[in-house]
Amino acid sequence: MNTSEAFLASIENSIANAEKESNSIPRMGMNVYLDKSTMIMQTFTDPSAFAHAKKVTARKGQSSCLRNVFDGNGSLQAKKF
Repeated sequence: MNTSEAFLASIENSIANAEKESNSIPRMGMNVYLDKSTMIMQTFTDPSAFAHAKKVTARKGQSSCLRNVFDGNGSLQAKKF
């Protein structure tokens, strides 16, 4: 085995190890709608990031999930009290 064959074998071994490591990490997924009909699957490897995304997008009663994110609860005008 010459040096170029050893180098290529090393690269293949490195790729196999990286794939094995990335496949061992548990993932969580969430459907995210870009508009009314376009859905994408968002995957998370960090449990705290998934928990935060789940908390932010959770609906509370009949409230929109966007109201949890926008300033002023999604109201376009400031409410006067």
